[in-house]
Amino acid sequence: MANRPFDSRVQNLVYTLEVGIGANVLKTLLYVLFMILLSVLYVATQYSGFKDARAMDQAQIARHFARSNRMNTSFIRPSSLWLLGENGKLMVETEVGPRPNFHQHPDLMHPPAYPVVLGSAFRLFRTEFPLPASHKYAPEQWVIVPINLLFVFLSGLFLYLSGRLLFDHRTALTASTVFLLSNSVWQHAIFGTEISWLVFLVTLGVWCLLMALRSARREGADPRPAGVGFWLPVLAGSVCMGGVLLTRYAAWPVLPGYILVLWLGCGRKGWLPALAVLAVAGGMFIPWILRNLAVSGTPFGLAGYSILREPNDVFQRSLALDLSDFDLRRMVQARFLQTVPSLLDLSALGFSAGLSVCLFFTTYFYRFQRPVTRILRWGLLLSLALFAAVAGVFGEEILPVAHLFLPMVVLFASAFFYILLDRMQIGVRIVSMSVIGLFIFLQALPMFFTIMPPRPWSYPPYMARDIGLVSSPFEPGELMVSDMPWATAWYGDVTSLYLPLDLEDFFQVNDSIHPVHGLYFTTLSRDKRYHSDLTRGPFRSWRPIMDLTQLPRGFPLTFGFPIRNGEQVMLADRNRWMVAPE
Repeated sequence: MANRPFDSRVQNLVYTLEVGIGANVLKTLLYVLFMILLSVLYVATQYSGFKDARAMDQAQIARHFARSNRMNTSFIRPSSLWLLGENGKLMVETEVGPRPNFHQHPDLMHPPAYPVVLGSAFRLFRTEFPLPASHKYAPEQWVIVPINLLFVFLSGLFLYLSGRLLFDHRTALTASTVFLLSNSVWQHAIFGTEISWLVFLVTLGVWCLLMALRSARREGADPRPAGVGFWLPVLAGSVCMGGVLLTRYAAWPVLPGYILVLWLGCGRKGWLPALAVLAVAGGMFIPWILRNLAVSGTPFGLAGYSILREPNDVFQRSLALDLSDFDLRRMVQARFLQTVPSLLDLSALGFSAGLSVCLFFTTYFYRFQRPVTRILRWGLLLSLALFAAVAGVFGEEILPVAHLFLPMVVLFASAFFYILLDRMQIGVRIVSMSVIGLFIFLQALPMFFTIMPPRPWSYPPYMARDIGLVSSPFEPGELMVSDMPWATAWYGDVTSLYLPLDLEDFFQVNDSIHPVHGLYFTTLSRDKRYHSDLTRGPFRSWRPIMDLTQLPRGFPLTFGFPIRNGEQVMLADRNRWMVAPE
C-alpha cells in the first residue's frame, strides 16, 4: 500500500510524456536539438572564412562603430573621394590644417542597421581583433556567424507563429521545417551578410501585422483598428519596416505591400494604421538621409549611383567622373535582359525553394476562405512585382534580397500542399505521412548534398592569414591600395583604397591627396581576361606592375615580391616585413 502513491506518480509521469503536455514539450526539444545540431554541422563543414565582399565591408564598418559610435569605413572608393570633393566635404580641419578625410572616412554605401547590430555585439562580447592566424577569423567564427544563425532560428520561430495565425499547426510546422532545411538560408548565414537579419525583421513584422489584424477583426465583427491589442503590434511592425529600410535600400518594396495589407485588412479606417506605419518607418529613415546629406551632399551617398555599376567597377574606381560618359539607358536595358532570366529560373533562391515557389504561385488560382489570408497574398504579390522591377534596373547584385520573401512563399506553398493532400483523401496515415516527408525531403536535398565532402575553401582570393600578414606592417595613418580593399580593411585593419581605374588616378591620389604606402594585387586582377581586360581593357595600365616587370618612372613603391607562387603581388615603399641585418 505504501508503494501505491509512488506508482501512481510514475504512471502519471509516463502518461504525461506519452499523450499529455510533456509529449509536446519533448517533441519540441528534440526538434530544436535536431535543428541546432544540423546548423552546427553545416557551419563546421561549410565555413572557411568569409567569401562575400559585402560581408567584410559591413564587418569593418561595424568595428568602426564599436570603437567610435560612427559609421566610418576603412574601405575607400575613389568615387567616394570624387563625390565628397564635388560637394566640398572631402577636406577636414586638423591640427596641421585642412587634410583629406581618409582615416575617419564616412561610409556612403550601406544603411546603418546591420553594422550597428554587429558593432553592438562586438561591444557586448568585448571582441578583440587580433592578427588572423588561419583561414578562419575569430570575430567571424564566434560573433558574426552565431548571430546570423540566431536570426535564422528566430525567423523560423516567427514563421511558425504566423502560420498558426493564418492556417494551422501542421502547416506552420511544415513551413518552418522547410525554411530551416533550405540550403540558401544557412548559406547566407555563414556568408555574414545582412540577409539573415533582414529575413528576421520581415518575419517578425509579418507576425506583428497578423496580430494587429486579428485584434481588429475580433469575433468576426467589422474591422475596428482600435485598442492596445491593435496599436502595439502595429507600432512593433512599423519599427520592423523601418529596420528593413535601414538594412538594405533594395528591400524597400516590402513596405508598400505591408501597408496595402494593413490598409485593406482594417476596413474603412485602414488608412489610419497604414499612415502610422509610413510615418514611423519614414521617421526612422529620415535621420539617415539627413546624415548622408551632411557628410556627402546626397541623400543616399554612393548607393544612389549604384545603377551605374559595371563588371569592372568602372564607376567606383574612377577618381574624376563625368556622368555623361555613362549610357544609362543602354546599361539598364542590358541589365534588365540579364537579370530577368535569373528571376524566372529562381537562381536567387536555389533549387531548395523551387517546389515551394511553384506551389505559391499556384495559390493565386485558389480562393482562401479567410480574408486576411487573401489580403496578405496580394500584398506579397505587390512587393514581389516591385522587387522584380527594381532588380531588373539595378542588376543581379540585389537578387539575394529576394530571400526576404522566402518565409511567406514557403508558408503559402505548405498550405496549398495540404489542401491538395486533403483532396486526395488518403485513408492510410503512414502513406500521408510519407507524402509529407517526401515534400520536405525534396526541398532539403540541396542542404544534405552541400554538407557532404568536399569542403569549400575561401581561397582564392581570400586567405585571412595572408591578408593580415601583408597588411600588418602598415601604421594607422598610412594608406594601402588594393583590388580587394574590403578584405584588407577587415582582416588587416588598415585604411585601404580601391584600385584606381588607371595609373594617372593613382599618381593623383599619391601626389595631391594622400601618399600611398602599399599596393596589393590578388587573383581578382591577375586572373582577368588577357586581351579584354589586361591588354586593352581597364586594367591595361596596371599589367606591367602586376607582373613586377616594369615600374613607371616616379612610382613611389619600389619594393615588391610575389605571394603564393606569383598568384598575388605586394609592393611597398620599403621592405616592411623583415628586420634589416645589423
